[in-house]
Amino acid sequence: MRKTHQKVLAAAVAIIASVSLSACAGGTPSTTAGAPPAGTTAAPPPVTTSAAPETHTISGSSGITLRLTWSGDGQNKELLDNCLKAFTDKTGIGVNVIFINGGWADYFTKIQTMVAGGETIDVANVAIEGFQMLVDLGLATPMEDWAAKNKDKYDPIVADISPAVMQVMNFNGKQYGVPNEWNNVVTHINSKMLADAGLQLPPANWTKDQFLEYAKAMTKTRADGTKQYGVWPADYYFAMDAWLYNNGTTFMKDNFTKSNLLDPAVVEMFQFMQDLVYKYQYAPIPQAGMDAAQMLEDGTLGMYFAGRWPTGKYDADKFKDVTIQYIPNFKTNVPIWGGTGAFVMKDSKHNDEANQLALYLASPEFVRQWMGAGAIPVLNSVADELVPKLGIPQNYQIFKESAATAKAVEAPATYADVANLIQGAITDIITNKADVQTTLKAADAQLNVILAG
Repeated sequence: MRKTHQKVLAAAVAIIASVSLSACAGGTPSTTAGAPPAGTTAAPPPVTTSAAPETHTISGSSGITLRLTWSGDGQNKELLDNCLKAFTDKTGIGVNVIFINGGWADYFTKIQTMVAGGETIDVANVAIEGFQMLVDLGLATPMEDWAAKNKDKYDPIVADISPAVMQVMNFNGKQYGVPNEWNNVVTHINSKMLADAGLQLPPANWTKDQFLEYAKAMTKTRADGTKQYGVWPADYYFAMDAWLYNNGTTFMKDNFTKSNLLDPAVVEMFQFMQDLVYKYQYAPIPQAGMDAAQMLEDGTLGMYFAGRWPTGKYDADKFKDVTIQYIPNFKTNVPIWGGTGAFVMKDSKHNDEANQLALYLASPEFVRQWMGAGAIPVLNSVADELVPKLGIPQNYQIFKESAATAKAVEAPATYADVANLIQGAITDIITNKADVQTTLKAADAQLNVILAG
Protein backbone atom coordinates (compact mmCIF):
# COMPACT_ATOMS: atom_id res chain seq x y z
CA MET A 1 0.00 0.00 0.00
CA ARG A 2 1.38 3.36 -0.96
CA LYS A 3 2.26 5.98 1.63
CA THR A 4 -0.61 8.24 0.55
CA HIS A 5 -3.09 5.42 0.92
CA GLN A 6 -1.72 4.60 4.37
CA LYS A 7 -2.20 8.23 5.40
CA VAL A 8 -5.73 8.25 3.99
CA LEU A 9 -6.65 5.00 5.72
CA ALA A 10 -5.40 6.30 9.07
CA ALA A 11 -7.43 9.49 8.63
CA ALA A 12 -10.55 7.54 7.68
CA VAL A 13 -10.26 5.24 10.68
CA ALA A 14 -9.87 8.26 12.97
CA ILE A 15 -13.00 9.89 11.53
CA ILE A 16 -15.05 6.71 11.83
CA ALA A 17 -13.99 6.38 15.47
CA SER A 18 -14.89 10.02 16.10
CA VAL A 19 -18.31 9.63 14.47
CA SER A 20 -18.99 6.44 16.45
CA LEU A 21 -18.09 8.07 19.75
CA SER A 22 -20.30 11.02 18.97
CA ALA A 23 -23.21 8.75 18.12
CA CYS A 24 -22.75 6.79 21.34
CA ALA A 25 -22.78 10.01 23.31
CA GLY A 26 -26.18 10.84 21.82
CA GLY A 27 -25.14 14.39 21.00
CA THR A 28 -25.65 14.40 17.25
CA PRO A 29 -29.18 14.22 15.85
CA SER A 30 -29.96 12.26 12.73
CA THR A 31 -31.81 15.25 11.30
CA THR A 32 -31.83 18.95 12.04
CA ALA A 33 -34.75 21.12 10.95
CA GLY A 34 -33.67 23.87 8.63
CA ALA A 35 -30.24 22.38 7.98
CA PRO A 36 -29.19 22.01 4.35
CA PRO A 37 -29.68 18.54 2.88
CA ALA A 38 -26.52 16.84 1.69
CA GLY A 39 -25.47 18.18 -1.67
CA THR A 40 -26.58 21.77 -1.21
CA THR A 41 -23.14 23.22 -0.54
CA ALA A 42 -23.19 23.74 3.13
CA ALA A 43 -22.55 21.65 6.19
CA PRO A 44 -25.49 19.58 7.32
CA PRO A 45 -25.27 17.83 10.69
CA PRO A 46 -23.03 14.76 10.50
CA VAL A 47 -25.03 11.57 9.94
CA THR A 48 -23.64 8.04 9.88
CA THR A 49 -25.01 5.49 7.46
CA SER A 50 -24.05 1.96 6.47
CA ALA A 51 -25.99 1.98 3.21
CA ALA A 52 -23.98 1.15 0.10
CA PRO A 53 -23.60 4.07 -2.33
CA GLU A 54 -26.11 4.27 -5.19
CA THR A 55 -24.38 4.19 -8.58
CA HIS A 56 -25.54 5.09 -12.05
CA THR A 57 -23.71 5.15 -15.37
CA ILE A 58 -24.17 7.38 -18.41
CA SER A 59 -22.44 5.52 -21.22
CA GLY A 60 -20.33 7.36 -23.76
CA SER A 61 -18.76 6.53 -27.13
CA SER A 62 -15.10 7.23 -26.29
CA GLY A 63 -14.45 4.04 -24.34
CA ILE A 64 -13.61 6.13 -21.25
CA THR A 65 -15.97 6.28 -18.27
CA LEU A 66 -15.10 8.58 -15.38
CA ARG A 67 -16.09 7.84 -11.80
CA LEU A 68 -17.70 10.90 -10.15
CA THR A 69 -18.68 11.00 -6.47
CA TRP A 70 -21.78 13.01 -5.60
CA SER A 71 -23.37 13.74 -2.23
CA GLY A 72 -26.93 12.49 -1.93
CA ASP A 73 -29.15 9.43 -2.11
CA GLY A 74 -29.86 9.57 -5.83
CA GLN A 75 -33.23 11.32 -5.54
CA ASN A 76 -32.02 13.93 -8.04
CA LYS A 77 -30.60 11.24 -10.31
CA GLU A 78 -32.88 12.04 -13.26
CA LEU A 79 -31.99 15.74 -13.22
CA LEU A 80 -28.28 15.03 -12.79
CA ASP A 81 -28.44 12.47 -15.59
CA ASN A 82 -29.89 15.07 -17.93
CA CYS A 83 -27.20 17.57 -16.95
CA LEU A 84 -24.37 15.07 -17.42
CA LYS A 85 -25.79 13.59 -20.61
CA ALA A 86 -25.09 16.88 -22.35
CA PHE A 87 -21.42 16.50 -21.34
CA THR A 88 -21.30 12.90 -22.59
CA ASP A 89 -23.03 13.80 -25.87
CA LYS A 90 -20.50 16.57 -26.47
CA THR A 91 -17.33 14.71 -25.47
CA GLY A 92 -18.16 11.01 -25.76
CA ILE A 93 -16.88 10.59 -22.19
CA GLY A 94 -19.06 8.37 -20.01
CA VAL A 95 -19.76 9.15 -16.35
CA ASN A 96 -20.35 6.67 -13.53
CA VAL A 97 -22.00 8.64 -10.71
CA ILE A 98 -21.50 7.32 -7.18
CA PHE A 99 -24.10 8.79 -4.82
CA ILE A 100 -22.94 8.85 -1.18
CA ASN A 101 -25.77 9.40 1.27
CA GLY A 102 -25.57 11.14 4.67
CA GLY A 103 -23.95 14.36 5.82
CA TRP A 104 -20.72 15.84 4.52
CA ALA A 105 -18.71 14.12 7.28
CA ASP A 106 -19.98 10.77 5.96
CA TYR A 107 -19.19 11.82 2.42
CA PHE A 108 -15.58 12.73 3.18
CA THR A 109 -15.07 9.56 5.19
CA LYS A 110 -16.43 7.38 2.37
CA ILE A 111 -14.13 9.01 -0.18
CA GLN A 112 -11.14 8.32 2.06
CA THR A 113 -12.09 4.69 2.67
CA MET A 114 -12.72 4.13 -1.05
CA VAL A 115 -9.28 5.45 -1.96
CA ALA A 116 -7.60 3.58 0.89
CA GLY A 117 -9.31 0.41 -0.35
CA GLY A 118 -7.81 0.83 -3.80
CA GLU A 119 -10.83 2.24 -5.62
CA THR A 120 -10.21 4.91 -8.24
CA ILE A 121 -12.21 8.12 -8.19
CA ASP A 122 -11.68 10.48 -11.11
CA VAL A 123 -13.65 13.52 -9.90
CA ALA A 124 -15.12 14.34 -6.49
CA ASN A 125 -17.71 17.08 -6.15
CA VAL A 126 -17.03 18.33 -2.64
CA ALA A 127 -18.25 20.99 -0.23
CA ILE A 128 -15.77 23.55 1.07
CA GLU A 129 -15.68 21.68 4.38
CA GLY A 130 -13.65 18.98 2.61
CA PHE A 131 -11.41 21.11 0.37
CA GLN A 132 -8.48 21.31 2.80
CA MET A 133 -8.80 17.63 3.66
CA LEU A 134 -8.47 16.52 0.02
CA VAL A 135 -5.42 18.72 -0.49
CA ASP A 136 -3.69 17.87 2.80
CA LEU A 137 -4.13 14.13 2.26
CA GLY A 138 -2.75 14.39 -1.26
CA LEU A 139 -5.93 13.04 -2.83
CA ALA A 140 -6.50 15.88 -5.31
CA THR A 141 -4.33 17.32 -8.05
CA PRO A 142 -4.20 20.98 -9.17
CA MET A 143 -6.09 22.03 -12.29
CA GLU A 144 -3.80 24.91 -13.26
CA ASP A 145 -1.45 23.00 -15.61
CA TRP A 146 -4.41 21.63 -17.55
CA ALA A 147 -6.05 25.07 -17.52
CA ALA A 148 -2.94 26.68 -19.03
CA LYS A 149 -3.18 24.28 -21.98
CA ASN A 150 -6.95 24.74 -22.33
CA LYS A 151 -7.42 28.46 -21.90
CA ASP A 152 -10.20 28.53 -24.48
CA LYS A 153 -12.32 26.36 -22.19
CA TYR A 154 -11.12 27.60 -18.81
CA ASP A 155 -10.79 31.38 -19.13
CA PRO A 156 -14.39 32.27 -20.19
CA ILE A 157 -15.79 30.46 -17.14
CA VAL A 158 -13.30 31.90 -14.65
CA ALA A 159 -13.84 35.42 -16.03
CA ASP A 160 -17.45 35.19 -14.82
CA ILE A 161 -16.48 34.32 -11.23
CA SER A 162 -15.38 36.77 -8.55
CA PRO A 163 -11.63 36.44 -7.79
CA ALA A 164 -12.38 36.07 -4.07
CA VAL A 165 -14.57 33.08 -4.85
CA MET A 166 -11.89 31.44 -7.02
CA GLN A 167 -9.51 31.80 -4.09
CA VAL A 168 -11.44 29.24 -2.02
CA MET A 169 -9.97 26.49 -4.23
CA ASN A 170 -6.45 27.87 -4.21
CA PHE A 171 -4.05 26.10 -1.87
CA ASN A 172 -0.34 26.76 -1.50
CA GLY A 173 -0.52 29.06 -4.50
CA LYS A 174 -2.04 26.41 -6.77
CA GLN A 175 -5.54 26.44 -8.23
CA TYR A 176 -7.19 23.08 -7.63
CA GLY A 177 -10.42 23.75 -9.46
CA VAL A 178 -13.35 26.04 -10.12
CA PRO A 179 -16.17 26.45 -7.55
CA ASN A 180 -19.63 25.84 -8.98
CA GLU A 181 -22.29 26.77 -6.39
CA TRP A 182 -22.62 28.29 -2.96
CA ASN A 183 -25.01 29.16 -0.15
CA ASN A 184 -25.12 31.65 2.67
CA VAL A 185 -27.25 31.82 5.83
CA VAL A 186 -30.01 34.42 5.98
CA THR A 187 -33.24 34.82 7.92
CA HIS A 188 -36.27 33.29 6.18
CA ILE A 189 -39.46 35.01 7.33
CA ASN A 190 -43.12 34.15 6.73
CA SER A 191 -44.30 37.44 5.18
CA LYS A 192 -47.97 36.82 6.00
CA MET A 193 -47.16 36.30 9.69
CA LEU A 194 -45.01 39.42 9.50
CA ALA A 195 -47.94 41.45 8.19
CA ASP A 196 -50.37 39.91 10.68
CA ALA A 197 -48.05 41.05 13.48
CA GLY A 198 -48.06 44.58 12.05
CA LEU A 199 -44.39 44.37 11.06
CA GLN A 200 -42.45 45.22 7.94
CA LEU A 201 -39.30 43.58 6.61
CA PRO A 202 -36.57 44.37 9.15
CA PRO A 203 -33.61 46.47 8.00
CA ALA A 204 -30.42 44.78 6.83
CA ASN A 205 -28.58 46.03 9.90
CA TRP A 206 -31.22 44.99 12.45
CA THR A 207 -30.03 44.42 15.98
CA LYS A 208 -30.46 41.79 18.66
CA ASP A 209 -33.19 43.84 20.35
CA GLN A 210 -35.09 44.31 17.09
CA PHE A 211 -34.79 40.61 16.36
CA LEU A 212 -36.24 39.72 19.77
CA GLU A 213 -39.12 42.13 19.16
CA TYR A 214 -39.93 40.34 15.89
CA ALA A 215 -39.65 36.89 17.47
CA LYS A 216 -41.93 37.95 20.33
CA ALA A 217 -44.52 39.50 18.01
CA MET A 218 -44.81 36.29 15.98
CA THR A 219 -45.02 33.99 19.01
CA LYS A 220 -48.48 33.24 20.37
CA THR A 221 -50.87 30.54 21.51
CA ARG A 222 -53.67 30.09 18.99
CA ALA A 223 -57.36 29.75 19.76
CA ASP A 224 -57.12 25.97 19.35
CA GLY A 225 -54.33 25.84 21.95
CA THR A 226 -51.49 25.17 19.52
CA LYS A 227 -48.29 27.23 19.73
CA GLN A 228 -47.09 29.49 16.97
CA TYR A 229 -43.36 30.18 17.34
CA GLY A 230 -41.49 33.27 16.27
CA VAL A 231 -38.18 31.61 15.41
CA TRP A 232 -36.22 28.39 15.10
CA PRO A 233 -32.77 28.46 16.76
CA ALA A 234 -29.53 28.12 14.76
CA ASP A 235 -29.11 24.43 15.56
CA TYR A 236 -26.48 23.26 13.08
CA TYR A 237 -22.80 24.02 12.44
CA PHE A 238 -23.14 26.20 9.34
CA ALA A 239 -25.86 28.43 10.82
CA MET A 240 -24.14 28.78 14.19
CA ASP A 241 -20.89 29.71 12.47
CA ALA A 242 -22.79 32.45 10.62
CA TRP A 243 -24.11 33.84 13.90
CA LEU A 244 -20.62 33.78 15.40
CA TYR A 245 -19.32 35.80 12.47
CA ASN A 246 -21.95 38.45 13.18
CA ASN A 247 -20.77 38.59 16.77
CA GLY A 248 -17.16 39.09 15.68
CA THR A 249 -15.96 35.62 16.63
CA THR A 250 -15.36 32.05 15.39
CA PHE A 251 -15.29 28.43 16.57
CA MET A 252 -11.50 28.29 16.07
CA LYS A 253 -8.56 30.67 15.93
CA ASP A 254 -4.94 30.87 14.75
CA ASN A 255 -5.69 29.31 11.35
CA PHE A 256 -7.71 26.44 12.83
CA THR A 257 -4.95 25.38 15.22
CA LYS A 258 -6.67 26.29 18.50
CA SER A 259 -10.17 26.22 19.92
CA ASN A 260 -11.98 29.50 20.48
CA LEU A 261 -15.05 28.02 22.15
CA LEU A 262 -14.41 29.77 25.49
CA ASP A 263 -14.35 33.22 23.90
CA PRO A 264 -17.08 35.22 25.72
CA ALA A 265 -18.55 36.18 22.33
CA VAL A 266 -18.92 32.47 21.44
CA VAL A 267 -20.46 31.70 24.83
CA GLU A 268 -22.88 34.59 24.31
CA MET A 269 -24.16 33.15 21.02
CA PHE A 270 -24.67 29.65 22.40
CA GLN A 271 -26.45 31.09 25.42
CA PHE A 272 -28.63 33.22 23.18
CA MET A 273 -29.77 30.19 21.16
CA GLN A 274 -30.62 28.32 24.35
CA ASP A 275 -32.45 31.37 25.70
CA LEU A 276 -34.63 31.60 22.58
CA VAL A 277 -36.07 28.22 23.55
CA TYR A 278 -36.15 28.28 27.36
CA LYS A 279 -35.90 31.88 28.61
CA TYR A 280 -37.91 33.75 26.00
CA GLN A 281 -39.88 30.72 24.76
CA TYR A 282 -39.95 32.15 21.25
CA ALA A 283 -38.56 28.92 19.75
CA PRO A 284 -39.62 25.27 19.94
CA ILE A 285 -37.43 22.53 21.39
CA PRO A 286 -35.95 20.93 18.25
CA GLN A 287 -37.02 17.32 17.85
CA ALA A 288 -36.41 14.67 15.21
CA GLY A 289 -38.97 14.90 12.44
CA MET A 290 -39.63 18.60 12.84
CA ASP A 291 -39.01 20.61 9.67
CA ALA A 292 -38.50 24.36 10.01
CA ALA A 293 -39.18 25.01 6.31
CA GLN A 294 -42.48 23.15 6.49
CA MET A 295 -43.44 24.94 9.69
CA LEU A 296 -42.75 28.27 7.97
CA GLU A 297 -45.02 27.23 5.11
CA ASP A 298 -47.70 26.04 7.55
CA GLY A 299 -47.66 29.38 9.38
CA THR A 300 -46.56 27.85 12.69
CA LEU A 301 -43.07 29.39 12.52
CA GLY A 302 -42.16 32.98 11.82
CA MET A 303 -38.42 32.77 11.12
CA TYR A 304 -35.55 30.35 10.65
CA PHE A 305 -32.01 30.46 9.28
CA ALA A 306 -31.00 28.94 5.95
CA GLY A 307 -29.50 29.77 2.58
CA ARG A 308 -31.15 29.35 -0.80
CA TRP A 309 -31.60 25.59 -0.44
CA PRO A 310 -35.29 25.75 0.71
CA THR A 311 -36.34 27.52 -2.50
CA GLY A 312 -36.78 24.23 -4.34
CA LYS A 313 -39.32 23.18 -1.72
CA TYR A 314 -41.03 26.56 -1.76
CA ASP A 315 -41.30 26.40 -5.53
CA ALA A 316 -42.65 22.84 -5.56
CA ASP A 317 -45.22 23.72 -2.88
CA LYS A 318 -46.13 27.00 -4.63
CA PHE A 319 -45.36 28.84 -1.41
CA LYS A 320 -44.97 32.57 -1.98
CA ASP A 321 -45.35 34.10 1.49
CA VAL A 322 -41.64 34.22 2.28
CA THR A 323 -39.09 36.98 2.43
CA ILE A 324 -35.46 37.01 3.57
CA GLN A 325 -33.12 39.34 5.41
CA TYR A 326 -29.59 39.09 6.74
CA ILE A 327 -29.25 37.53 10.17
CA PRO A 328 -29.19 40.19 12.92
CA ASN A 329 -26.07 42.19 13.68
CA PHE A 330 -24.62 41.74 17.12
CA LYS A 331 -21.34 43.48 16.31
CA THR A 332 -21.12 43.36 12.50
CA ASN A 333 -22.67 41.93 9.35
CA VAL A 334 -20.45 39.25 7.82
CA PRO A 335 -22.36 36.81 5.58
CA ILE A 336 -21.07 33.26 5.57
CA TRP A 337 -19.97 31.43 2.39
CA GLY A 338 -20.24 27.69 1.90
CA GLY A 339 -19.87 26.20 -1.53
CA THR A 340 -18.88 23.23 -3.62
CA GLY A 341 -16.27 22.55 -6.26
CA ALA A 342 -15.15 19.55 -8.29
CA PHE A 343 -11.66 18.19 -7.63
CA VAL A 344 -9.74 16.00 -10.03
CA MET A 345 -8.34 13.13 -8.01
CA LYS A 346 -4.64 12.33 -8.10
CA ASP A 347 -5.13 8.63 -8.91
CA SER A 348 -7.26 9.28 -12.00
CA LYS A 349 -5.86 7.57 -15.08
CA HIS A 350 -7.72 10.04 -17.30
CA ASN A 351 -6.49 13.44 -16.17
CA ASP A 352 -7.50 15.35 -19.29
CA GLU A 353 -11.01 13.91 -19.37
CA ALA A 354 -11.41 14.35 -15.60
CA ASN A 355 -10.47 18.03 -15.86
CA GLN A 356 -13.01 18.46 -18.65
CA LEU A 357 -15.72 17.03 -16.39
CA ALA A 358 -14.66 19.09 -13.36
CA LEU A 359 -14.77 22.29 -15.40
CA TYR A 360 -18.10 21.31 -16.99
CA LEU A 361 -19.66 21.17 -13.51
CA ALA A 362 -18.95 24.91 -13.25
CA SER A 363 -20.08 25.76 -16.79
CA PRO A 364 -23.13 27.87 -17.63
CA GLU A 365 -24.60 24.89 -19.48
CA PHE A 366 -24.56 22.69 -16.38
CA VAL A 367 -25.36 25.43 -13.85
CA ARG A 368 -28.47 26.72 -15.65
CA GLN A 369 -30.01 23.26 -15.66
CA TRP A 370 -28.90 22.10 -12.21
CA MET A 371 -29.29 25.22 -10.07
CA GLY A 372 -32.62 26.78 -10.94
CA ALA A 373 -33.40 26.52 -7.22
CA GLY A 374 -31.50 25.37 -4.16
CA ALA A 375 -28.12 27.04 -4.58
CA ILE A 376 -26.54 30.28 -5.75
CA PRO A 377 -24.45 29.89 -8.91
CA VAL A 378 -20.92 31.24 -8.57
CA LEU A 379 -21.10 32.40 -12.17
CA ASN A 380 -22.18 36.01 -11.80
CA SER A 381 -24.09 36.18 -15.08
CA VAL A 382 -26.01 32.98 -14.34
CA ALA A 383 -26.79 34.09 -10.77
CA ASP A 384 -28.15 37.34 -12.21
CA GLU A 385 -30.40 35.26 -14.45
CA LEU A 386 -31.54 32.41 -12.19
CA VAL A 387 -31.98 34.01 -8.77
CA PRO A 388 -34.56 36.61 -9.95
CA LYS A 389 -36.19 34.15 -12.37
CA LEU A 390 -37.52 31.95 -9.56
CA GLY A 391 -39.32 34.97 -8.08
CA ILE A 392 -39.05 33.82 -4.47
CA PRO A 393 -38.31 34.65 -1.80
CA GLN A 394 -38.96 38.39 -1.60
CA ASN A 395 -35.74 40.39 -1.15
CA TYR A 396 -33.95 37.59 -3.04
CA GLN A 397 -31.25 39.99 -4.22
CA ILE A 398 -29.32 39.57 -0.97
CA PHE A 399 -28.49 36.00 -2.01
CA LYS A 400 -26.15 37.35 -4.65
CA GLU A 401 -25.22 40.66 -3.03
CA SER A 402 -23.91 38.95 0.09
CA ALA A 403 -21.11 37.31 -1.91
CA ALA A 404 -19.19 40.59 -1.97
CA THR A 405 -18.52 40.54 1.77
CA ALA A 406 -18.98 36.85 2.60
CA LYS A 407 -16.49 34.85 4.65
CA ALA A 408 -15.93 31.13 4.10
CA VAL A 409 -17.29 28.69 6.67
CA GLU A 410 -14.65 27.37 9.07
CA ALA A 411 -13.35 24.26 7.33
CA PRO A 412 -10.14 22.75 8.75
CA ALA A 413 -8.67 19.56 7.31
CA THR A 414 -10.14 17.76 10.33
CA TYR A 415 -13.61 19.09 9.54
CA ALA A 416 -15.47 15.79 10.04
CA ASP A 417 -14.12 15.42 13.59
CA VAL A 418 -14.65 19.10 14.37
CA ALA A 419 -18.18 19.17 12.97
CA ASN A 420 -19.24 16.10 14.95
CA LEU A 421 -17.90 17.60 18.18
CA ILE A 422 -19.40 21.06 17.71
CA GLN A 423 -22.71 19.73 16.42
CA GLY A 424 -22.99 17.64 19.58
CA ALA A 425 -22.36 20.72 21.72
CA ILE A 426 -24.94 22.76 19.77
CA THR A 427 -27.55 20.03 20.16
CA ASP A 428 -26.91 19.47 23.88
CA ILE A 429 -27.16 23.19 24.59
CA ILE A 430 -30.26 23.92 22.52
CA THR A 431 -32.10 20.87 23.88
CA ASN A 432 -31.02 21.85 27.41
CA LYS A 433 -29.15 18.60 28.11
CA ALA A 434 -26.34 20.64 29.66
CA ASP A 435 -25.56 24.23 30.55
CA VAL A 436 -23.57 26.36 28.15
CA GLN A 437 -20.40 26.84 30.21
CA THR A 438 -20.00 23.17 31.14
CA THR A 439 -20.66 21.98 27.59
CA LEU A 440 -18.30 24.45 25.93
CA LYS A 441 -15.55 23.83 28.48
CA ALA A 442 -15.60 20.11 27.72
CA ALA A 443 -15.87 20.71 23.97
CA ASP A 444 -13.00 23.22 24.09
CA ALA A 445 -10.64 20.61 25.53
CA GLN A 446 -11.68 18.00 22.95
CA LEU A 447 -11.43 20.48 20.08
CA ASN A 448 -7.87 21.38 21.02
CA VAL A 449 -6.95 17.69 20.94
CA ILE A 450 -8.48 17.30 17.45
CA LEU A 451 -6.76 20.41 16.11
CA ALA A 452 -3.41 19.41 17.61
CA GLY A 453 -3.58 15.96 16.01
